[in-house]
Amino acid sequence: MQKIDERRRITVDRRAFTHYEIACPFCSENVGPRFVTREHLDIPPNPPYAATVRCPRCKEEFEVVFTG
Repeated sequence: MQKIDERRRITVDRRAFTHYEIACPFCSENVGPRFVTREHLDIPPNPPYAATVRCPRCKEEFEVVFTG
């Protein structure tokens, strides 16, 4: 069984994400709400709980799980 790249899922503060203070785990480009391709409503506590993001520079997709 292959191990999933741990960079594909990061946990971040929702406020930091909305202010574009989160860096892409692959190339360190700042990402935020503009680069969301899908919202996930199945991880608690407040919707959206997570989002799939595509980096504008390296085009890698990863999941951002929100806290607080």
